[in-house]
Amino acid sequence: MKKSYSGWNLLHNKLSGFNEGEGFFKTFFTNRKYFTVKIPYYEYLRGNIFVNDIKDNFHDEVPFRFDLSILIYLLYDDFLSQIKRGAKPQQVANFLISGKQKYFQKKVTQKRIMKPLNHHVFEFETIEEEIEENQNAESKTAYMELRMRESEVLRGEVLIHDLGPFLGDIDITIEELIAITYLDFIENVKNEGNSLKVQKSILSHLKRV
Repeated sequence: MKKSYSGWNLLHNKLSGFNEGEGFFKTFFTNRKYFTVKIPYYEYLRGNIFVNDIKDNFHDEVPFRFDLSILIYLLYDDFLSQIKRGAKPQQVANFLISGKQKYFQKKVTQKRIMKPLNHHVFEFETIEEEIEENQNAESKTAYMELRMRESEVLRGEVLIHDLGPFLGDIDITIEELIAITYLDFIENVKNEGNSLKVQKSILSHLKRV
């Protein structure tokens, strides 16, 4: 088994028996976990704009506490709901692999260099170098802190473990999964616009949690 699917490593700990015999009070006060999710700064700003649009359009229906961290949580919760309704493992794996490659893999460039074999013979070798991003607003990173139930974290870890045969050599963590679901949502918002239908769907979901 992969060592850890999240910063909390819940699945590995439970299988190893680390959580057994903790007692009622310890379980009660630790059944919610805090996560730090990294997202590009522009997408962080874009998400806040979307949240403010919902508040402006439905200000009488939106709870005061609604913010970007709650939106990100709702998208993760909706993702888990789709899994429960029978999403195909291969399709889910393809979605995560595509998101990992798009949002988390560093950009590289190929470069050909001459490698000496001896004093008189050289050969060309292709190497890859990471492309350093300029430190502008679009390359900065925002760190979002989320709080969720332990059962929701464990459900995500079990999902990633089940997807192992479909993920190949791609490693995915819960933190990355959450970020991918959010970034894919924001990408759709940017491409399709701030649809009132989507906003109403988010508001409806918000009322159920």
